[in-house]
Amino acid sequence: MEKVVPFWEGAFIRDNEGGRLLGNKCSACGRIYFPKVQFCFDCLAKGLEDVVLSPRGKLYSYTIGRMASTHFQPPYALGLIDLPEGIRVLSPLKLSEDESYRIGMEMEIYFDELWKEEDQQVIGYKFRPVV
Repeated sequence: MEKVVPFWEGAFIRDNEGGRLLGNKCSACGRIYFPKVQFCFDCLAKGLEDVVLSPRGKLYSYTIGRMASTHFQPPYALGLIDLPEGIRVLSPLKLSEDESYRIGMEMEIYFDELWKEEDQQVIGYKFRPVV
């Protein structure tokens, strides 16, 4: 039986609605970060509180990989998603033959297997177009 593990501990939560990314927010200046940071890069404050990020955003840019990488076989898609909190997230994208991406299109998060490693199923977040 495969053990299911997140690719990045503490980067997201999964719940009845699918799940969300976890970031943090500077209590001094309000800057939001993903992934979480230990101190604010803007004002250097150390007081940061956890924040659950929006499940939807807009596609800022993307690329289609045509060469194999360590964990992904071609073709695969990677994109930058602008979230309403003012941050940009790098994410794998759902790739399908009948759908093309458009800059500015609405995207939503979902969770899926990223790869398998020995007896582990590594899961993580991806984004897909909102239908």
